[in-house]
Amino acid sequence: MAHLKNLILTATLLCCLQLSAQDTIQQRTYITKHIGELSAPSIDAEINEAAWDLVEWSGQYKEFQPDVGTEPSEQTYMKILYDNKNIYFAFKCMQSDMDILEKRMGRRDDFPGDWIEVNIDSYNDDRTAFSFTISVSGVKGDEFISNNGNFDDSWNPIWYAKTKIGEDAWFAEFRVPLSQLRFSNEDEQVWGLQSTRRYFPNEERSLWQPLEANPPGWVSEFGVLKGLKNIKPQKQVEIQPYVVSQQDIYPAVEGSPFEDGSDTQFTVGLDAKIGITNDLTLDLTINPDFGQVDADPGAIALDGFEIFFQERRPFFVENKNIFDFRVGGGADNLFFSRRIGRQPQGFTSVQAVLGEFEDIPVATRILGAAKFSGKTKEGWAIGVLESITQKTFGQVQLDTREDVLAQLEEVGSERTELVEPLTNYFTARIQKDFNNRNSYIGAIFTNTSRNLEPNVEFLHKEAYSGGLDFKHNWKNRKYYLEGNVYFSHVNGSPEALLRTQTSLTHLFQRKDADHVFVDPSRTSLTGNGGRIEIGRGGGGNWRYNAGAIWKSPGLELNDIGFLRQADVIRQYASVTR
Repeated sequence: MAHLKNLILTATLLCCLQLSAQDTIQQRTYITKHIGELSAPSIDAEINEAAWDLVEWSGQYKEFQPDVGTEPSEQTYMKILYDNKNIYFAFKCMQSDMDILEKRMGRRDDFPGDWIEVNIDSYNDDRTAFSFTISVSGVKGDEFISNNGNFDDSWNPIWYAKTKIGEDAWFAEFRVPLSQLRFSNEDEQVWGLQSTRRYFPNEERSLWQPLEANPPGWVSEFGVLKGLKNIKPQKQVEIQPYVVSQQDIYPAVEGSPFEDGSDTQFTVGLDAKIGITNDLTLDLTINPDFGQVDADPGAIALDGFEIFFQERRPFFVENKNIFDFRVGGGADNLFFSRRIGRQPQGFTSVQAVLGEFEDIPVATRILGAAKFSGKTKEGWAIGVLESITQKTFGQVQLDTREDVLAQLEEVGSERTELVEPLTNYFTARIQKDFNNRNSYIGAIFTNTSRNLEPNVEFLHKEAYSGGLDFKHNWKNRKYYLEGNVYFSHVNGSPEALLRTQTSLTHLFQRKDADHVFVDPSRTSLTGNGGRIEIGRGGGGNWRYNAGAIWKSPGLELNDIGFLRQADVIRQYASVTR
């Protein structure tokens, strides 16, 4: 029994020491300097320019994973400089055994092998940040961080980096143009700063700004970067016209007037980016070029539900976090930009037995789009997006083989049929930080409006949605209360509303539900939903939360949002040590 008491006492003392150690973590500060009249560093990972002598190496990285607060296997050192156009980073990553240095290759944002990363909270809002990563093999990664810890690798800024392997360390050098960041117009800037190193052999993460084991967030726990004086936000003015000529060659389909073995396409368009203020940007596009966007991965929906694919188109990726309004259930969101320029939803009346072939475009052409977005130094996040997609037609033509047509008793007709109407999409989003950036409240409104004609009257003529969201943190973000409420309203022909009621998202016709029924005469549908959650998100050894989600049977968001299932009431709670 005495041994048990001693064990309990020892464990208690260890816990107290651990909590004490966590409570004494101090926020670190790095003071950078302007390079003045000296030459700007060359991005070659040599780190031998005179400008680098203006600042000292900052080390003392601490392990965060797997053993929080301990000394890392290898130490790391960082320097930061800036001029009127760029901010520069230099890293020295100590490595006693070069044989275990993992130099894997990969595509952008793969984060292979050993790497070094810097995060910059240039808004200084404790919620958003810009992340830049380079692996020892030279693979770049970049992410936009939102909501104090959500990393989005679809953001692809322009920046420069180089690595070099030395005798007892490997080196990295960054140049990040200030035009790729967003910050206020203050004479002296104060930014959040964090740096992470991955030591591959131990799958180890060490941090420049040490963190406790269960931090209440990521960006809110950054260190501080000071010394940035008299830099001005770079108001971007970019105009990029383009011309694309494309030829696809493939095996011909006998008798098909469309699949003759070669398709040629010629398109022209224009993209523009205009800095209205230092932190608000206007993006414009006319007939946008998405030809260089990565293809979606192959996937099969065995359950019948729609598969969510990440947005990759540059125009929509810019500031997309501002438009985010999640409604619970994974990817469900009031705004899903991939609805704009989607694959046509209509179909032709092609009859193969009459020797007919059809050709339907794989996407709806975007005639033009404009987006005004950004976040001000006062904590206002603003986003307004307007886009118009053109009418899209499918073509039906006859078999080109005369001998085949001669064998048919009836011969079809050549025709053009509408498969997607002229459509206008509109979204407005606003959020405001308060309580020293520890809380926010926001609102969103969306509208989809279609010019319906015969053959596409199964679509909604109008679709509206809107909502309010909030989050409140207190006691150094240890505790939080968050939630949202939202609504939807769609209208159209009885055919369109019958299709909505019987879709997999709603299933009003299911036998086990006596609170819903199919109404073939319905011409509108209204729904609502919401979420509320309270809990402890960080600090100490315990985390817990409790909440509820509800979505009414009539909730319909899929005209400009993403919704897999309506008619849901769910309660949840969890406790984690």
